[in-house]
Amino acid sequence: MRGRIFLITVLGSVAALTTGCDRPPPAAIGRADVAEPPVYSSAQPRKGLRMPLADGFEGDSVAGFWLPGNYGTGSHEPGAVVISKDYARSGTRSVRITVKEGDIGARGDDGQRVERAELDSGHYPLLGQDVWYGFSFLLPPGFPVVNNRLVIASCKQSDVEGSPLIGQRFRSGKHSLTIRAPGVSGIGKSHPLPDIQLGRWTDVVYHVRYSTGDDGMIEVWMNGARVVSYRGATASKDGADRFYHKVGLYRDRWKEPMTMYLDNYTVGGSFEGVDPSTFDRRP
Repeated sequence: MRGRIFLITVLGSVAALTTGCDRPPPAAIGRADVAEPPVYSSAQPRKGLRMPLADGFEGDSVAGFWLPGNYGTGSHEPGAVVISKDYARSGTRSVRITVKEGDIGARGDDGQRVERAELDSGHYPLLGQDVWYGFSFLLPPGFPVVNNRLVIASCKQSDVEGSPLIGQRFRSGKHSLTIRAPGVSGIGKSHPLPDIQLGRWTDVVYHVRYSTGDDGMIEVWMNGARVVSYRGATASKDGADRFYHKVGLYRDRWKEPMTMYLDNYTVGGSFEGVDPSTFDRRP
């Protein structure tokens, strides 16, 4: 049996004992029968998810399912998200995401000034359903490693204020995942993640069952090893049935620009369907 054993205590529940190579069955679960309206800045949150959504960033622009940068209060400035040949997890291209001081400036929930450059894959009614998110990310050599809030991926529920349900964070060189159960203040319970190696790709898979009850679930794999397993509520009864996933750079205000690369992104119905390591083998 390969991999290390992780025992993670999670908020409101006891995590399962897992092994690093423990992979789920290939069952596909999720709504796939509702069409999506066109994507433009005045569009309302989309009413359903037609899976899979996939983007290998091999074209001249990002795929059409990504919400535009000026959607809602804004997620990225013009020119902050660019197809690039600098690095590629598969194929020859990825997407380069850069945040600069003041980009989409706002005040965070803790009163601090924040800024962002993020891709948002859309808002969908997923309550009571399972969804899988897979992606590869790279922080290039020289990436600023600072004691500053930095979220590189998150899952959120509409009409729920505060920190995200899931926040993948990188601060002072420490890589972690926070899970904020409904009704909990602050960022929630923090779980350590494997170190990020600058200049190297990291494959990530999230499995989330959005539920207001004890059957909710969050599992996370990195480079094929399961590193977090949570059971418990993952949605607020007071929030809307609209859930969304974002990848990029969300940080406290900082003078120095930051850049990351994203590749092999998928939203789907099984581990095998979103595993970033399989992108080259897909039809």
